[in-house]
Amino acid sequence: MPQSETHAVVATGLGKRFDIYKSDRGRILEFFGNRQHHREFWALRDVSFAIKRGTTFGVVGANGAGKSTLIRLLSGVSQPTEGELFVHARRPGLLDLDLGFHPEFTGRENVELNGAVLGLSDAAVADLVPQVVEFAELEDFIDFPVRTYSAGMQLRLGFALAAHMDYDVIFIDEVLAVGDQYFQRKCIRKIEEFMQEGKTLVLVSHDLHSIRSLCSEVVWLHAGRVVASGDTSEVVNAYVDVARDREGRIRARIFGGAESPQARAMGRRYRDEAPDRSPDPEPAPEPDNDVFCTLADGALQATLARSLSWAGATEEWAQREEVANYEETHGERPIITGTGEARILAVRTLNASGQEVDAIGTNEALTVAVTFKTLAPLENPILGVALFRNDDVYIFGPNTRFDGVEKMEGTWHGVYTFFLHYPSLPLLGGLYRLSVALFDKHHLKPHVWHNQLYEFRVDAPTENHGIVDLEHHWGYVRHVAGDDEELPPA
Repeated sequence: MPQSETHAVVATGLGKRFDIYKSDRGRILEFFGNRQHHREFWALRDVSFAIKRGTTFGVVGANGAGKSTLIRLLSGVSQPTEGELFVHARRPGLLDLDLGFHPEFTGRENVELNGAVLGLSDAAVADLVPQVVEFAELEDFIDFPVRTYSAGMQLRLGFALAAHMDYDVIFIDEVLAVGDQYFQRKCIRKIEEFMQEGKTLVLVSHDLHSIRSLCSEVVWLHAGRVVASGDTSEVVNAYVDVARDREGRIRARIFGGAESPQARAMGRRYRDEAPDRSPDPEPAPEPDNDVFCTLADGALQATLARSLSWAGATEEWAQREEVANYEETHGERPIITGTGEARILAVRTLNASGQEVDAIGTNEALTVAVTFKTLAPLENPILGVALFRNDDVYIFGPNTRFDGVEKMEGTWHGVYTFFLHYPSLPLLGGLYRLSVALFDKHHLKPHVWHNQLYEFRVDAPTENHGIVDLEHHWGYVRHVAGDDEELPPA
């Protein structure tokens, strides 16, 4: 592994085991007897990576992946069960929401106590307090007990304290996910200052935008093991692709497409195996590939009939599957949820020629095609596609109920592709995301909902700011013309 001259943290085969007892009685029986009364749980296993000095290193993964356990090992709060860990730092510091503040002490007293514990002189502590109070903006509350603080106020105090300590390696656990946007931006600016000062940062966060912006390298954890580590863009893209491509193998079989190479290479151990399915003994109907569109355009319907036809529909329909809830989340954000009476097989974005694309130009046509299979008959399901910018700005969210599409009402039981066609999509350049869903007829619960899992890019021919390209015209009225005026004739 790398040497300490160039690396601040080096982990080799790192593992952390917790012994879980059902009760204290089990601990006593195990202490005095020969039988084991606990269950071993490995929160981390065989984790290896190295962090270069003066860089910002990210840790990503779903809830329960082992991120917080890792950050506590790195900061010295907990000790590894196996493996080797070297943190080459004069003074490492941990910043998270559980900072060990004494709830009965005031904010000021907690700052003074933490400074004393870290070995600061009385003069240094006296200088520290006003800096922390000013950064946290808690002047009106600093002399109240910390137990009266909200989680956001404790975050402000904790970050402000850590930000003004002389740490050369700083471990930051999820703090950017809490608090108002103003303070989040303030925290990020402070982190950028740390980076400019050459400090080493280890950042755990579900905020992938911050991870992309701040980190040069990332490790991706799942179930306590390393799925991938290395370049931020490559690892984070693979991590996001896993959520988008959870049914990528089905997509490849149906449409002859390919999974994301990054997700295929890095995310294999993350994906659940496909459910066991047995053929339906009853013969399945042959597909007819009928096309209906509210836009009466014969050429468009012919294009979609050709592009969206699917010979594998009969084979897919012949496979029996049980209804099961979807409960996939990423942090607090739902990813795939629903009561499970339908399964989305694929989502495609097509250009005006019916070709599958991941980018279009401003004011070009776009068709969003959603192929799904019902696992139980659905009466009057509401079909929807929502459009977002990649910063979560909600742009447009039509569905068949809002638009009163009576032709799409009835009982659905089979394999279908519904589509939303934009003859001209006036979006400005940038990245955009799509949510797709099938709701029950009362619009109370989703049968299946994929939340912002599908991304496409818009390339604008001209530079403009905002979201949409609105038709517009410029002009002027001449009221008085001086002798030096030089303008083209009106």
